[in-house]
Amino acid sequence: MLRTALASAALLIAAGAAFAAEPYGVWRRPEDGVTFSFFRCGAGLCVKVKNVVDAADRKYIGAMVFSGAQKIGPNAWQGQVKNLEDGRTYLGKITVNGPDSVTLDGCVLGGAICKGETWSRVK
Repeated sequence: MLRTALASAALLIAAGAAFAAEPYGVWRRPEDGVTFSFFRCGAGLCVKVKNVVDAADRKYIGAMVFSGAQKIGPNAWQGQVKNLEDGRTYLGKITVNGPDSVTLDGCVLGGAICKGETWSRVK
């Protein structure tokens, strides 16, 4: 019985370590309902604004907010993220938490201070 329990636990741990979800597709920012398209660009990951809720923000549709992010782990990409409101570029990280959840972090001071949001996949 103990041997079976240990074997089952080992399989669960291995399955968790093997988790590698892909970020490609459409994701929604919960704060304002804006949707973003995640896609391959060259050898990296890019993100652009797909749709906006507020008509005043239509100028952002198609704008690239993350470009050329490189994979840094099984579920993580790192690159430059652009704040469309102020035009500044920051160190950014995208982490896939599961098939329907992704976290984006923007960082300053070489990654010492970060602020993140969790987005959900649009189905």
